[in-house]
Amino acid sequence: MTLFDQKQRTLLGPARNNSNSYTYYNDSARKDVGVVRDLVESWFEKYPEEEKEEMRSRFKVTFDDTFYELYIFTLFTALGYKLTVHPEIPETDKKPDFKAEKGNEHFYIEVKYITMLSQNEKGQKRRENELLDGLNKIDATNFLLSLKEIIFKDQSQPSNKLIINHFNKLIGEIDPDAYTEQMEKLGFGSLPVLLYEDDKVRIRLTLLPKVAHKRGVQSRAIGSFPIITQIGNDSSDIKTALERKAGRYGKFNAPYIICVNKQSISLDLIELQESLYGSMASTWSTDPNNRDEKLELSGNGFFGSLKNKKATRVSGVYLTNANTANLASTADHAFRHNQFAEFPINLVITNSVKDILSIKENYPYD
Repeated sequence: MTLFDQKQRTLLGPARNNSNSYTYYNDSARKDVGVVRDLVESWFEKYPEEEKEEMRSRFKVTFDDTFYELYIFTLFTALGYKLTVHPEIPETDKKPDFKAEKGNEHFYIEVKYITMLSQNEKGQKRRENELLDGLNKIDATNFLLSLKEIIFKDQSQPSNKLIINHFNKLIGEIDPDAYTEQMEKLGFGSLPVLLYEDDKVRIRLTLLPKVAHKRGVQSRAIGSFPIITQIGNDSSDIKTALERKAGRYGKFNAPYIICVNKQSISLDLIELQESLYGSMASTWSTDPNNRDEKLELSGNGFFGSLKNKKATRVSGVYLTNANTANLASTADHAFRHNQFAEFPINLVITNSVKDILSIKENYPYD
């Protein structure tokens, strides 16, 4: 059994914002997508035959979650472990994701992919993606869109048809040569802002004129997106995800680790530290002659503290930020031991993701 279909592929464009990831990887004829597809297929080939059908089905529905599960299987196999999928556990019908064995060493692995989005936020993201897919259908033969602001006024989906027709009418009345001349003389700040607003959404954008030799060719319309910022960090979400997995299977009578994948540009070790050991807190002595001020971990993290030991069934946590595209570039990982674990583990992971998985330097472009 193969993960992707063996077929002739003709789809050359990029994925739509709301497209199904499995469907896109299965249909795309782009060379870089083919490189990713071939890599994931090679991993899937080594997955236990009796588990392939179930994993293939899940790939079609929850691509990112299932990819991470296959990633963990592949990575620990590359580290020299033999992995059993969904091993039996005494006195419970529940099964963790893997049991890893090497010589006399064995431990259990549970895998968790976290998106950091609530159900409401996921719904909002789907609405945003549907709108962006619509904006990309605006006539872009002479201009690209520079999005300045998108504000949803309620939980309903705006009409892409109305929005497309509105902007196409406005853009059709603009002379690209005169527009380019104005931009060159007065700068980007002089460009007019185009507005669409109804009871569902408000959209503000400017136009980026195409150079003369690229005009007349239809393309994806969006040239730049609004800047998206985030206040705070995700340490509490990581901690919550770990707590839900910590006692799920009772006692293993063996080491047990939780692998968590958090999607971000880089792996934030400060967030990992706060989620496991707690935030930094100032302490000082009441002795006026020796205040002894210092920063210490507060102990309110997943592992707790010496005075308040937590999650003792969990031997360690492996945090990653891996996805299909970043394995040779920004994919990173960190394993942290729980010093209070009932069953300590000797696992050490020091090599890079790229080296462990033998990923080529210029992946996925070769």
